[in-house]
Amino acid sequence: MIEAIYGRKRGDGNLMKVLFIGNSYTYCNNLPVMLRDLSRTAGKTIDTASVTSSGKALTWHWYNPESLDTIAQGGWDFVVLQDQSLRAIEEPEKLRSAAIRLAGRIGEVNATPVLYVTWARQHIPEMQNAITETYRCVAQEINAKLAPVGPAWRMALAATPELSLHVKDRSHPSILGTYLTACVFYGTLFDEIPVGLSNKFPLSNNVTGVIDKNVAIALQKTAWASIQKLTREST
Repeated sequence: MIEAIYGRKRGDGNLMKVLFIGNSYTYCNNLPVMLRDLSRTAGKTIDTASVTSSGKALTWHWYNPESLDTIAQGGWDFVVLQDQSLRAIEEPEKLRSAAIRLAGRIGEVNATPVLYVTWARQHIPEMQNAITETYRCVAQEINAKLAPVGPAWRMALAATPELSLHVKDRSHPSILGTYLTACVFYGTLFDEIPVGLSNKFPLSNNVTGVIDKNVAIALQKTAWASIQKLTREST
């Protein structure tokens, strides 16, 4: 699935340009567009694009001409890499190898790689430590930024266990899960607390998503707390 670039035209010095490479964890609820729309509520403007395919790993993207060609178009400030959700546990060396190779292409266009630390399955929360550690080690090796989405999910669920971040398959994100994910990316990319982002966002041309204001604020604070915690642990 290849999506067009969104936002203002290139050449605007105040414009951030972000490419997402991943699978359904990225395209469910259209994370790139939600990030774009929430950023607008804080006076920020992002062009977002994505190359995604269901269930695919970063190794697949390395051999996918469309993924490589989109990176090579250049003009990106950040390129987000999201691997298959079990790869960090079951085949961490394949994740590492693909991330290293893709980071080389990202560096060729003077962009910064961002590793999307995914979340644990709802029924296997103990997965999170291994997932986070794999991404942390790879990020250090390729000098990438980390978006601690999984740690933010764990923090949010620890505070409010009844929070529905997963959908019924216990893997993919609900609207709340994608909202929290977008808040993490906002804080990671702008290095700015996401508190104050809107609790409303378009889901389609005729549908607007609305999150309870108090829940939205709690998720925003959790996103920032996870970023700060990761920063402390990395120094």
